[in-house]
Amino acid sequence: MHQARWMARAIYSLKICLLESQLKMIAKDKKDLQDVCLFIVTLYVKPWLECTVATKAPNQDLCFLKALNHYKKVDATISNASINKFSHHLWYLCEETVILSIFDDEVDDQTKIKMIANFHRDRSSDFGKRFIPSKEELSQNLIDMTLDDFVSVKSKQFLPRLQIDDSFLQEDVSTWKQNSAFLEAKRRISRLRVVNDTAERAVKLMQDFNGHITAEEEQKQFLLRCVQEHRNLYPDCKKTTLKNKYPC
Repeated sequence: MHQARWMARAIYSLKICLLESQLKMIAKDKKDLQDVCLFIVTLYVKPWLECTVATKAPNQDLCFLKALNHYKKVDATISNASINKFSHHLWYLCEETVILSIFDDEVDDQTKIKMIANFHRDRSSDFGKRFIPSKEELSQNLIDMTLDDFVSVKSKQFLPRLQIDDSFLQEDVSTWKQNSAFLEAKRRISRLRVVNDTAERAVKLMQDFNGHITAEEEQKQFLLRCVQEHRNLYPDCKKTTLKNKYPC
């Protein structure tokens, strides 16, 4: 859902569809184009526009997966292909990160209460760092799954891991919006980056340059700190930014 390059192709497809009367297209190409555009407009646009909102990530992934499954009634080919691809990117439906949903205004209080109740549940299965549904789960259990199904004792580790005060969890859900600890936690959670492009670019950069300047681990770590400091001082290539003197 974070693939901006794919969205560029989607916009291009929509433009072609709008101007199809001015283009010479065979019937099959026109039908395929209309199928893609229908998928984009009815399913893809809203999740794509909201994919950077951290608090919405788990619920949005689950809802989008269910919507893709339901789309089989419209186009089984597109539905199956999309589910197969998207099911490998469910990073926010794992036991820890699903807790982001307690800060989602679109998740009702009853679901949040069930999520908190499952903090003491020890799951027999382990999804690891991401939820990868089996074929059976995609075809049978998916429709009935809710956010609290992903919560376990591991979920409570997420907020302390980020050094966020979770004392509000002891209070009634209906009072959270007036709780200072909850409001501060929501503010910090909302600033999290949940789109993979940033991380993927950093990994690619490290892969390309790893070992080119130095092979010593200590010097490599020192070099990375220098690069990080430099990027903090010069976050962009604007003339006004580059004119800033490097502090001695």
